[in-house]
Amino acid sequence: MRKTYQYSVNRAMTRVHGHHTALDKVARGCNTPCKIKKEETMTINRRDLALSTLAVSALALTTPVLAASADEEAVAKKVEAFRLAQIAAEPKALGALCWDDLSYSHSNGKVEDKATFVTNATDGKSKFLSIAYQDPTIKVVGPAAIVRFHWVAEQEMAADGKKVPTNLHILMNWQKQGDDWKLLSRAATKL
Repeated sequence: MRKTYQYSVNRAMTRVHGHHTALDKVARGCNTPCKIKKEETMTINRRDLALSTLAVSALALTTPVLAASADEEAVAKKVEAFRLAQIAAEPKALGALCWDDLSYSHSNGKVEDKATFVTNATDGKSKFLSIAYQDPTIKVVGPAAIVRFHWVAEQEMAADGKKVPTNLHILMNWQKQGDDWKLLSRAATKL
């Protein structure tokens, strides 16, 4: 039978149905066909479930790890550049690696700002024969990086040629400025 639509006086839509059509909500006078939904059973085995879970986990974890490791790598390069600049006693290189508001604390409790640190590190009163940053750890937290390492160095004093070994624990805080990382603070503890 052909289905037709008609409008009644109160603009309600009525529909003519065949005699085999089940109507929805007959008790309320509704004359729309009942929509019968059949639910299908989804079959999935443990292997498919494990693979899909592994794929979603890998996608969720890979992006932040790659971003963090790129920042950690950038900080590691800056830390190494700082070590080399200390050995070479290069004022421009040291200055370029530090924030203007640098707080540089020595193991004897002496605290220096950027200008004082660069001046004292490059004044020629002593020179580093070696500096090793052993067992470094870098943790990037947003635009900040926390760097820790065991400092083992040897200096030679210009006045008398005396060699002085140092064995310290160092804590550095680096902060991202645009795409560049700069040293914000450094603290040392004697071991």
